[in-house]
Amino acid sequence: MSKKHTETVDSKLKTAWQIISRMYNAEAAQHSASIAIGHFLLNIDSNEGAYASEIAPRLGMESTSLSRITKALEDEKLIIRKADKDDKRKVKILLTQKGKENKELAKKIVRNFNTEIEKKIGKNKIDEFFKTVDDIILIAEEKNKLLKLG
Repeated sequence: MSKKHTETVDSKLKTAWQIISRMYNAEAAQHSASIAIGHFLLNIDSNEGAYASEIAPRLGMESTSLSRITKALEDEKLIIRKADKDDKRKVKILLTQKGKENKELAKKIVRNFNTEIEKKIGKNKIDEFFKTVDDIILIAEEKNKLLKLG
């Protein structure tokens, strides 16, 4: 069986993520939210909060790109920003009670989808998928390092 010329690792990953993202956005819209909000909330510790500089890499963003979403989340009363006592340039992002509730909802949605996948595909295939994706990430990171050196 020959593969179509468009079947590449990156195209499959991108297509899968776009479909999953649409599904999550449709579900989030039922709760007046978005996938961006859900991902952001999931990356903040419910009790300790997190610095923007910690959240950005987890979301694949630069810290400077977070200002729009943090402003929107603040306006929605999901987070509060608190300047660090010692270094005013550092800003800690803390979840409000409403933010914690929305985070729990996002967790539930993600867990339900993952449970459904595991039931339909099986744990062994999921474990192998994770190993494969981890290998792909390592290869891409190595390539990035080489490109930065060159």
